[in-house]
Amino acid sequence: MLVKLKKETFKIILKTIGIALLLSLVAALPFLHDVIFEDSQIKSWIPNLGIEAMLTTENGKVRSYSSYEIFIYFTLIHIFAAIGWLGWAKDAKPGKPYKFFLLIPAGLALYTCLAILFDFRKTEFNDATFKIGIILFLNFIISVFFLYRYFKKHTDNE
Repeated sequence: MLVKLKKETFKIILKTIGIALLLSLVAALPFLHDVIFEDSQIKSWIPNLGIEAMLTTENGKVRSYSSYEIFIYFTLIHIFAAIGWLGWAKDAKPGKPYKFFLLIPAGLALYTCLAILFDFRKTEFNDATFKIGIILFLNFIISVFFLYRYFKKHTDNE
């Protein structure tokens, strides 16, 4: 027996299933390399788009990593972390003072992804001192922004 659903109910069900599938994909990101590779070789059912050859240098390394599998693994781990931090920042309650500070680790994870993709791993841009400097700078900027909004809100209410 078929149940007749309202159009709004169908949209809610479809949206919920879509979000569940998207969250499942995000949760699987750190393990996706296990699906793609077998014995450090790309599985036969995955089409060869030439990405590995494009990213491999003359010394046989892929963006300073020993293999394409390791490169994919580390990239997906950092993307997974950035999505988690961004999700927490989006889900944090409005008005919470820590909400904007959640963007710092998200930004740092995205920065690390860019360092991996553009092969900055062995440069000063990937140095711990540089990253700590970025964190301190972003903390300062976000703190000034938060305090400005906080005092503006309280002076407007008086």
